[in-house]
Amino acid sequence: MNDEMECMCLECGISVHLSLETILLGDFVEGQKRQVDNVFCSECGGPLVLVGKAGDEAYYRTQKS
Repeated sequence: MNDEMECMCLECGISVHLSLETILLGDFVEGQKRQVDNVFCSECGGPLVLVGKAGDEAYYRTQKS
């Protein structure tokens, strides 16, 4: 069973995969996205948001405007 989640940086936009056990979720930002409170972007230090399970198509790619 894969317990990795995909998170996206709100500053630079890169995606990182984190183990579910390491993620502490915070408040909702921008609708359904939840901010990750305890881990930050490894590239720029910006805030991360949870976008879905790693390997699944994230909801932001499938939602229609």
